[in-house]
Amino acid sequence: MFALYLLAAGFNLEYIGLVLAINLLFHGIMAFPAGLLSDKLGRRFTFVVASSSAVVFRAFLLFTLDPFWVLIFMAGSGMGDGFHAVASGPFIMENSEPEERPHLFALESTFLMLSAFVGSMAAGFLPAFWGGILGVIPAHYSALRWALVISLPLTLVSLIPLLFLRERRLPQDMVESFAELFTLRNIQSRGTIVRLVACAVVFGLAFGLIIPFYSVFFREGHLLPYQSVGTIMAIGFLGSAVATLFLGPLLTRRYGKARGIWLALWIAVPCVLLMAFIPSLPLVVLFFLLQRAFWGISMPLRNQLAMELVVTRERGTTNGLIHAAFDILGSPAAALAGLIMATGNFALAFSIAAVFMAVPGLMYYYFFAKIEDQQRLRPQVRRA
Repeated sequence: MFALYLLAAGFNLEYIGLVLAINLLFHGIMAFPAGLLSDKLGRRFTFVVASSSAVVFRAFLLFTLDPFWVLIFMAGSGMGDGFHAVASGPFIMENSEPEERPHLFALESTFLMLSAFVGSMAAGFLPAFWGGILGVIPAHYSALRWALVISLPLTLVSLIPLLFLRERRLPQDMVESFAELFTLRNIQSRGTIVRLVACAVVFGLAFGLIIPFYSVFFREGHLLPYQSVGTIMAIGFLGSAVATLFLGPLLTRRYGKARGIWLALWIAVPCVLLMAFIPSLPLVVLFFLLQRAFWGISMPLRNQLAMELVVTRERGTTNGLIHAAFDILGSPAAALAGLIMATGNFALAFSIAAVFMAVPGLMYYYFFAKIEDQQRLRPQVRRA
């Protein structure tokens, strides 16, 4: 909803693209040091820092419309998000058994999407609620601002489970010193990490071009009211959650993670193109839902595969590098998308994104499918 809030406050799409780009850029800049710190200080510490800083920066962000300070506080918010995103994958790997992981990674993404579903539904209806209290129309920026303010106490509530979080890490899995950490001597799987980062670069370009702009696409491209935009986005998150929970583990069991990523992305690509070129709104919504579902399926598969390909003491660093590549490249893509969409040319931005979405599917297949097959065969060889 934040992009719609800025739109209602009178900012143009070029500036909104810049704001989203700054968020991604500083998310990426902080991701690598956050990964290093999580390998040394633990995942729980990283989670607490992320949630605490998010509340502070977002509180300032929602109560200023000065263009300079919006950029500054958006950068701070992106830095806090970088900590949380980097630590979650390693934490799941270190506190689960191999047979549980496909379900746990799928559940993590599913609950994120279900909460996003509730948030998107609220984003559709809360502006009308606050508009009535404030005596303004639902499309007024102050109504949207107070709808967004609801996120602040919810972020504080997310700190409560962290008080009960316990990590299961062996001493030999810990990085011994900061010197070892910052010179990257904890890195063993260099070739694998380089390939994972290369995939993340192209993924980030696709993400930056369209994912942050879907709400703007429906609002500006199809002239829908906020309530309709919120409902469509919410249904997209719900569909993605259901697909991730049920189809993700199924794809993993049947095809493996690398092939599952390839299949999911190559189903999503034509949906993006059809969204851009078909004028019928019902069909656009249908293809949006399909794209969201299969993009959502690919995310936990990517996270799990990356964490299984590297050892414990380099997982945080690896995740930091992946997120840094994803977000730093997604940043200029978002800025470019804002410039393109400001001219009303949504089709061009979506077409470029479709190309960048197809490429990493092939990269995951050729880089990791055979390696994954070998890993799955090793336990069978040992049992034989």
